[in-house]
Amino acid sequence: MPKIVDWDARRDEILSATWRVIARDGIARATIRAIAREAGCSRGILAHYFDDKADMLGSALVMSHRRVVARMEARAAGLTGLAALRIIMLEALPLDSERDLEAQIEISFWGRALGNPALRELQHAEFDRFTDRLRGHLAEADKHGELRDGVDIELAAHQLLVLIDGLSAERVLYPDRVSPVRQRQMLDELLGQLHR
Repeated sequence: MPKIVDWDARRDEILSATWRVIARDGIARATIRAIAREAGCSRGILAHYFDDKADMLGSALVMSHRRVVARMEARAAGLTGLAALRIIMLEALPLDSERDLEAQIEISFWGRALGNPALRELQHAEFDRFTDRLRGHLAEADKHGELRDGVDIELAAHQLLVLIDGLSAERVLYPDRVSPVRQRQMLDELLGQLHR
C-alpha cells in the first residue's frame, strides 16, 4: 500500500526547513541541497513541491508573513483602532527570539530581491498587503476620534512601516543597540504623536 503524504503539511515542513537554513547560513547558502538535507528529504522530492529555488524562497517568505498575520489577528482579536494597531506593530517588531528569526529571514530577502524581479514583485505585494492593514486601523482610529486633527494616514502608515523595517534591520545587524524595551519606547512615541 502506498504511503499517504499530507501534501500541505510536508510542504510546510520543507518551508520551515528553508527558514532554518536561511537563518543559520544566510540566504546565499540556502541551496537546494542544504534545504533538502535540513528537511530530511532528497532534492528530487523538493521538485514535487516547488518549481525551483526562487519558488521555494518566495513561498518561505509568504509563509513567514502568513504566520505573523495569524499571530497578529489572534492577539488583536476584539481590539479596534490604535489599540489594535499597537498590538499589530508589536507582533511585527523583533521583540523575542521567534520574531528575531522572522526579521533575519525578511532582511535576508531584501538583498536577494534586488536581483530577482519575481521576488521583488512578491515582496511589493506583501508590503502593499501589510500597508493596507495599517491604513485600515489608522482609518478606524480616525473614525473613532482617536487621531489628532490633520493626521495624514498615508504618511502615518509609511512611518510605521519604516519603523518596523529600520528596527528589524538594526536588530539583525546590531542586536545590542535596539532592545525590546527601546523598540516599544520608539513605537509608543510614534503612536503618541498620532493620538488626540
